[in-house]
Amino acid sequence: MQVLDESSPMLYPMPKKIQLAPSQAKWQLSSIESVLVLVGLQNLRTMAGIQDSDLMTHLVQITNKAKALDIPIVDLYGDDLTQGMQQLGEYASSHPQLIFAGQVTPMLKQILPHLQSVTEQICVVDDAILLSNQEQHIQWIDNISAQALHHMNSYSLTRLWDLSAPSHYVLSSRGIMLAVAEQLNMDALEIDPDVDLRQYSLDSVAMVTLVGIWRAHGANIRYEDVLKHNSLHALVSFVLQSVGS
Repeated sequence: MQVLDESSPMLYPMPKKIQLAPSQAKWQLSSIESVLVLVGLQNLRTMAGIQDSDLMTHLVQITNKAKALDIPIVDLYGDDLTQGMQQLGEYASSHPQLIFAGQVTPMLKQILPHLQSVTEQICVVDDAILLSNQEQHIQWIDNISAQALHHMNSYSLTRLWDLSAPSHYVLSSRGIMLAVAEQLNMDALEIDPDVDLRQYSLDSVAMVTLVGIWRAHGANIRYEDVLKHNSLHALVSFVLQSVGS
């Protein structure tokens, strides 16, 4: 049997949830305590077919959500991890929840036990990682589950981040703008505040998602209100006014 080099993995179908050992971790995810740690992302971006893969879709999804909620992002790449590990150390006291995604390298496997001595709150995004093949992917999730490391898929992660985010942030001007930018997969500064957001391809699914998030945090807003207040400037003003109304 051929053994694949973990430094140059190949794409494979993401395992289904039923194929993965359930997480045994008991701690609750919190957006204000999280750091998103992306491993080997520059290497993954060079792979053939990566842009159309479920893996990249999930990586983009969780990265955009982290940006929208002001969750710190740390890149671990290459052999010199000094800077990345230093950043993790600086965040450790205020953000003890380390959320890992990207390429599962031998280096990552080596540092995880050391990080566990610093914080027990380590979570792997199990549909946003890449190993050598699907079999190893399933086996590794089995192994980390047995070691009490948490794991969940990207949908569960972004949902829990949304629900645990402070309402005063979600319903602030900055929080509203970044939430819209996330749905458009754009930088907030790229959006003209007076242009109809539908010109940036804000579709009905994105509108329903935004309304759901804002209502969950106390805003009195409906789908029709987003259609009516269709520029970023108008929408931010309306959401801010709707709070407590």
